[in-house]
Amino acid sequence: MRRSLALVPVFAFSGFLSSLSACGSTNTGTPTRDASTNPDADREAKDSQVAHDAAADHSKPDAHPPVDAGADAPPASPTVLALFDKSMGQLPEGLWEVSPNAKDFMGTAGTPITAWAPAAAPVTIGTDGKATPFGTLTSSAPQSSYTLGVITDAAGSVYYAVAAAAAPPNDPVPGIYKFPAGGGAATAFSLGSAATPPMNFPNGLDFIGTDLFVADSEGVIYKVDPAGVASVWSQDPLLAPSMTACSGKVPLPIGANGIVHDTKNVYVTNTDFGRLIQIPIQADGSAGTATVLKEDCATLVGADGLLIDPKDGSFIIALNILNEVVRVSSDASSIETLASGSPLVNPASPILDVAGGHRRLLVTNPAFFAAADGGSTSLVAIPLGE
Repeated sequence: MRRSLALVPVFAFSGFLSSLSACGSTNTGTPTRDASTNPDADREAKDSQVAHDAAADHSKPDAHPPVDAGADAPPASPTVLALFDKSMGQLPEGLWEVSPNAKDFMGTAGTPITAWAPAAAPVTIGTDGKATPFGTLTSSAPQSSYTLGVITDAAGSVYYAVAAAAAPPNDPVPGIYKFPAGGGAATAFSLGSAATPPMNFPNGLDFIGTDLFVADSEGVIYKVDPAGVASVWSQDPLLAPSMTACSGKVPLPIGANGIVHDTKNVYVTNTDFGRLIQIPIQADGSAGTATVLKEDCATLVGADGLLIDPKDGSFIIALNILNEVVRVSSDASSIETLASGSPLVNPASPILDVAGGHRRLLVTNPAFFAAADGGSTSLVAIPLGE
């Protein structure tokens, strides 16, 4: 399934958004699996979690009480670290950190790295807010593609997910691309056309060991081995998109999106449904049966990138439709708003960073669904305290 829209120049972005609402998906109904949001039922699945180790594993709910959604503290005020020019196609979506310690969506005062999604242009963001080209994904003018998730491996090589934004021709073609640690020209690591079914809309990326897990928004989780060979890890119906979900609040068919893991499970957001999904990792490494930890159109629609906070095992999720960043407790029984409204504009990808001993979130704002005058694309920081 390819996006059926005709991509137009990003400087005519309001017209582009109108075309988004006309695109469709082959999945138009709610999956038959029970998408329960009963906290008591969901808690049983989460109680098996062991303590979060080395900033990667999940905490038991009884070890860390759920976040109080009614806490008195107001949401934090994000600080704008860098402003970009939307009219020039500077729409940052994926986010990582070039740092020796960057792992599991956490880093230590490294250099943020993203890409201008419609322009196939990877960039790093300096402390002065200036963007510096990191390398090239194509030698010609980009066409009908989006550069989305970004991640590094243990050796420091940088990987980008490139998705088809419309029917072919696409340049770069969909797939996963690899850069050397210092940047330069990318090489195709895992072309989408080589996978079955084709990996047309790779989005979120997450390394589990030496295997790269890819959340494809058409409803598939791929596992890509170190040689670049992609195989389907899960194609559960809960991962599929539907533009009719949540009354069509998301104007695109976007299913599986953000992806993160602990020692026992893979967790994935479904953007259209406002859904947080848990998929057990079986003893042989295969996927178990997916279940819904939380689904709520009112509070989670537009769920995009996510991470697990090692401090309490909670999930931090960017909500691109609601212009919010929220914390979902480890047992999914409560939701706390960490930041809401301006300068957030369709926030996409959060990472956890420690600067000067203080924890903060860095979040990209691509303004995908905003009107032409609906706010600036940017990189922001949200303080989390000690």
